Amino acid sequence: MHDVTLPKLSDDTDESLIVLWFVDEGDYVEEGDVLCEVQTEKAVSEIRAETSGAVKKIHVKRGDSAKAGTLLAVIDPKGQAAGNKGTAEKVHLEQAKETDAPQETASFTRISPRLRHLAKELGVKLEDVKGTGKGGAIIEQDIRDEAGL
Repeated sequence: MHDVTLPKLSDDTDESLIVLWFVDEGDYVEEGDVLCEVQTEKAVSEIRAETSGAVKKIHVKRGDSAKAGTLLAVIDPKGQAAGNKGTAEKVHLEQAKETDAPQETASFTRISPRLRHLAKELGVKLEDVKGTGKGGAIIEQDIRDEAGL
């Protein structure tokens, strides 16, 4: 079994909020797949699988906070590829493949976790959204406009 623990992401704090899980218990993941997004006071970071296998147990649920070193999930490296990756993970991987072309900036767009989640729910790629907020910031209406709502 491989334990997925929360790393210390900031010198200022050792606590993070679990923003979103991309996998469910029983899903098969490859080494390097994004498991979840966590947020500190200053940034949102991705936690990636360090080994391939089946997600045996998720210990910290979405919306809960955890301290550095806390066990987030357990991956069974001997777990069989059940052929099921979480739907959100599939979408995330497909979007990553589509954006493999060189970009002038990193694929991380500064946006609140709430708006990032809204964009994912509506199937909107943040890199396609033109921000109309202060300093070109993306606001909720920009995401809804891109989704055609």
